Order: sequence, then structure tokens, then C-alpha cells
Amino acid sequence: MRAWLNTLTMLAGLSIAVSAQAPQLAISSPERDAIVSGQTWLEATITPQIDVESVSFFVDGRLACTIERPPFGCSWQAGEVVRGHHVRVVATLPDGRRLIDNVRTKDLGFTERVRTEAVLVPVIVTESGQFVRGLKRQDFEVFEDGVAQRVASMVSEDAPLDLVLAIDISGSMERALPEVKSAVKQLLGKLRPGDAATLVGFNDTMFLLAEREKDQRAREAAVDLLTSWGGTALYDATVRALDLVGREWGRKGVVIFSDGDDRNSLTQRETAMARVQSSDAMLYTIGFGGGATVPQLRKSLENYAHSTGGRAFFPRQARELDGIFDDIVAELANQYVLSYSSTNLKQDSSWRNIKVQVRTGKYDIRARRGYRANGPQRAGR
Repeated sequence: MRAWLNTLTMLAGLSIAVSAQAPQLAISSPERDAIVSGQTWLEATITPQIDVESVSFFVDGRLACTIERPPFGCSWQAGEVVRGHHVRVVATLPDGRRLIDNVRTKDLGFTERVRTEAVLVPVIVTESGQFVRGLKRQDFEVFEDGVAQRVASMVSEDAPLDLVLAIDISGSMERALPEVKSAVKQLLGKLRPGDAATLVGFNDTMFLLAEREKDQRAREAAVDLLTSWGGTALYDATVRALDLVGREWGRKGVVIFSDGDDRNSLTQRETAMARVQSSDAMLYTIGFGGGATVPQLRKSLENYAHSTGGRAFFPRQARELDGIFDDIVAELANQYVLSYSSTNLKQDSSWRNIKVQVRTGKYDIRARRGYRANGPQRAGR
């Protein structure tokens, strides 16, 4: 009798252990009872991580997307009218089993069009020089002009990257261009599967060589098309590069590389700066060679980068570029993107300061510094 009881106890313990390890599927975005409209990020997590055949999102009974490998997220257009939605996610396991989770978003009870543009804030978090990974939406605090804002959603550091590279190919780049092209290829080769890269060459004209390209061989072929001639139109190139950044929610980065001061742009420096401030992409600028010593160029590139939470670099020799590009790729691979709808509904073109904090821990945080409240710079446009 005692042996039989011991066997039952062992079986019960085994059952509990197996149950504790059973994978759980959970929708992390949108949250339950969230108010959604416009471009909306759908994301789910599986704990513990296991192999899956696919993860499919359904909204109101219609298939929104299917993903075969993590991160399990995609963008979905909810429309301009705020309605309640039923979000369902189904993970199919290799053995045919399915994991399911459901979330319902909130219905405001009326169908008027409302202004629901979200402010996107790219953020880099480090501690003693090391990236802090695994933070959740609820770990962050965002303040606009000192007023706390509700963080509506967060795109994690595992989401795909939309990267735009604008490379100066003016005549002064002729000797350095072979090394620059080699460094750019190495940068592109370090992107993760699913990351997309847009490559632009600029002198006094703009050349779109590859757009949202995910194939490395095609990206390298585009780099090989870069040739040196002409003058420099940095401000024109800055505006065009930012225009090429995708409008979907997600991780975005822009790298602008130039070796000389602007002498050919139709765009004014102040206009280019305003466009940078309105962007929700993190901007990295590189002033190369002799151009790094031009005060006006240095000031423009530093202001561009710092206003978006990015960084400015000023190498004197091409061999320094590999390390710089490594730093940029590493930062973009560890970027969080927060979104919130401002409690200040005025569209008065005023400048709004943004401050980001992490509730626990003393971390170094770089984030978008602010935006101008005049409409089109924000997500959902």
C-alpha cells in the first residue's frame, strides 16, 4: 500500500513539473482594453522559448500576418476610427499542438474620427557601457514637458530594423571610397535576418541604389555602384534619407556619412534640422576626414544626431570606420521604441521636450529629445 502511495506521489510530482514547463503563449501588444487606431504593433511571446512552425495573428476573424521565427510581431492597420477589436494569436508547434491567446481592445462607444497620432521615442539603455536588454513597457517612464505620459506600447530590441544609409560620393571622396565601400559592406553583413537596408549615394544629386533590401548579395551589389564625383548637398540628402524611412512602427535608424561642408543644397540648414527633429528614427552622423574639421559641418552633424538620441562620429581615416559601424549596428540591435499619445492636444507648432526614465536601476539613457507639435512628424501619418 505504501509503495502504491509513493508511486502516486511521484506521478503527481512529475505531472506538476511537466505542467510547470508547459509553454505559454501571451499577447504583449496590444494590451487588454488598449485603445488602438492607425498603425498598430501586434506582438506575442512564448515562455519558455521553444521551436514553432508558425505564429499567426487574427484580428476580428481575419488573418493579419503569419511569422515563422522570433520575434513574433508585425504591424497592422487598425484604421482611423477607434473601435473594439478581437486579437487572437495561434502558435502551431512542430508536433501539431496549438497554443492560443486572445485580447480585446477597447471600444470608446462612438465612431467619430479622433486624433490618435502616437509619438514614437527610440531609446538606448546602458549600464557601465553594457546594453540593458529585456526591459518591458512598464519599466519605462516618459515625460513630455515634465508631464507624465502613458506608454501605450513598446517595440522590443528583437524587432526587425529599417536602416537607411546615405553615403557622400562627392569628388573629394575618390581616394577613400574603396575603403568606405568595404566598411559599408561589413556593416550590412552584420544586420540580422529580417532587417532591411536602404542605400543612398549623394553628391549634388541623390541616387537610390537599394530600397528596403534584405538580401546581402543584392545590398553588396548596390554598394559596388557607388562612384565618386560632383559636389556635396548634405542638407538635401538628410531630408531625402529621412523621407525614405518606413512609416511602420518599429526600430528605425539612419546613418549619414559626409566628408565635406554643404555647398550645393537647395534645402536650408534650418529646414533640414526641423526635418530631423520631426523624425522618429535614431540618426547617426559621420563627418569624415578633412570635413570633420569644418566647424559648421561638425555642429550640424552633432545637432542632427543628438536630437534623435543618436551619436556623431568624426574619424580622420577610413580604417576607423569598421569600429564605428560596429558601434552603430550594436546600438540599433539594442534599441527600444516607446509610443505614447500626448496629453497635450494643441497643434501649435511648439517644441515639446521628452524625457525617458527607467523605474528601477540607475541606467544611462539616450532617447529622442523632443518634437514639434505640428502634426505630420508622428506615427500614424
